[in-house]
Amino acid sequence: MNSLKGFGICFLLAATLIAMRELAEVEYALLVLTVILISVSTGIYVASRRRYRKDRRIVGD
Repeated sequence: MNSLKGFGICFLLAATLIAMRELAEVEYALLVLTVILISVSTGIYVASRRRYRKDRRIVGD
């Protein structure tokens, strides 16, 4: 496991907090971030379901 992974996550969170403090429209930024996260999560879920169905077809189940 990467030993710098935890440091990178902490740095990312700190940078996000600093950026949010400087933004005038925090609510808008949070809305955009939420929409992006939901879109990415939905895309990953759909790709996972497609892969599962493809694997099941190949197996013949």
